Amino acid sequence: MSTFNISMQPTRRDFLKTSAAAVAATGVGGFGAFGPTSALASGLAAGMTGGPMGFDGAERFQYNKEMSEGRAIEGIKALQVAGTAPKKLRVMLPDGCIDQISNPFRAGADTPMDVWKRETGIEVELVGAPVGDIFKKVMQDVTTGGGTFDIYSGPWNSAGDLVAANGALDCSNFVVKYQPDWGDAERGVPTEELVKLLYTNNDKYYTIALDGDFQTWYYLKGIYDKRDVQEAFMKEAGRQLAPPNTWEEQDQIAKFFTGKDFGNGPMYGTGSALGRFWGLPTFYMRLASMDNPNYYFFTEDGQPNLNTDLAIQATEEHVRSLEWAHPDALSFTFIECWNAIWNLQSPSMVTYTALPKFGDGFKDDGKTPKSKATGLLASHLPLGRRFGDVVNRRSILHYGVSAWVSSTSKNAEAAYLFLQWLSSTRTFTLIMCSPTGFFDPMQQANFNEPIVAANYGPYAMETIPATVQRSVPGVNFAGQTALDNALDDELQAALTKQKTPREAMEAAQRKWEQIVRKQSRKGMVESIQAWRRTWPTIVDKV
Repeated sequence: MSTFNISMQPTRRDFLKTSAAAVAATGVGGFGAFGPTSALASGLAAGMTGGPMGFDGAERFQYNKEMSEGRAIEGIKALQVAGTAPKKLRVMLPDGCIDQISNPFRAGADTPMDVWKRETGIEVELVGAPVGDIFKKVMQDVTTGGGTFDIYSGPWNSAGDLVAANGALDCSNFVVKYQPDWGDAERGVPTEELVKLLYTNNDKYYTIALDGDFQTWYYLKGIYDKRDVQEAFMKEAGRQLAPPNTWEEQDQIAKFFTGKDFGNGPMYGTGSALGRFWGLPTFYMRLASMDNPNYYFFTEDGQPNLNTDLAIQATEEHVRSLEWAHPDALSFTFIECWNAIWNLQSPSMVTYTALPKFGDGFKDDGKTPKSKATGLLASHLPLGRRFGDVVNRRSILHYGVSAWVSSTSKNAEAAYLFLQWLSSTRTFTLIMCSPTGFFDPMQQANFNEPIVAANYGPYAMETIPATVQRSVPGVNFAGQTALDNALDDELQAALTKQKTPREAMEAAQRKWEQIVRKQSRKGMVESIQAWRRTWPTIVDKV
């Protein structure tokens, strides 16, 4: 277990706040990852062999043959020399991601797909599918033997079911051969556990992560800081209103705000989702923090861990939080939750990191606020529980668009090389510069980029990476869909008072045990043990 002193966090906020302001004022600015740079809009910087052009600062995203993107491009060229490279790759993507890699983030800039086509000559056909239905379409292609795609994509959590159906290719040999920079100490994801979490399934490289859907906390700092709000909270709670460290503190804040009007109409204390699917990660985060450093959803020997006193307590707390939620909270998706905080109806929420991209800052005219919350938002670290002088803050990766090379692709190596190029830290940071789309940041390089800070808020450039480091994996091994649905059913029964929390967890335990029994016992235990190894152990002194 590693202990982290919050006061010693590396800070990038002041620099990025200044840089992001320059980006907003000038379009892109001329700032490198750690300071001003000379910008080359019309070509490649010295020593670079590839990457985007057409905007000031483009050199920050360029690469040479010794870098991860460059190795992928050189791999494609070798396949072309050998006569084994395809003329086209076919990729299934959530439809909300296509513009993010196909359209320039500003006028005149190269798109990622422009760069790929210029450097390889290989066409990539991007076939869109609704984000809620895409994995069904993936499994239809796998089970019918259609084999019409070289690359599938869908929820990270679904990797286990796809692997169990023999639909995804183990790319471990390609990873060894081409050495992606996913775990680079300075640019990639910051820990070995995160490399395993994002890019492996049962310790094999099946998955290429393209999205940082790590649930992150946002709050209306502009309202928290109001004098009348502070005074009212002090009178009611006996302490200063500040971003919470624990679930207990968060629940106290949610209770305080519920029904109060601080100038924008009556508020609901919690804006986080509680309904089917969208509320599941909120529960998982509470549950994960019930023991120090972690409360695992499965034991080391592969047994479900849902009917304990600690799991029932987490369920009771989850059900109680409905008292401070919008009356329609059980039918809310993340969109309605976002609208609640944008319209100043909810003081805080835990959600996807794109919240500020679409609701903070100003529209293209530079004058019209994106929402009522413009200028009021801030972000804080995940919540946990106190164990002595530490708090085990935990978030979760929920959904997270990931990609897999189809096991039936006739162009497997080229498909992998495209994904390595797309997911490497320079190209992926370029993707994060887009003001649209579902792909969100997760790599250290992303959070040092001023254009990304302008999209996601300078205030989140410390909290998102800290959240990533403290995130547990959702279930992502064989049976994931059935396991999540079974738990979700029982949580909804508890939330709607059809069952007590204890009854719901005992029923969920039985269902999980039945699902596990249907899987290969030895294979399931090995998968669960590999999954447990991806959990963080970091705790924070407070």
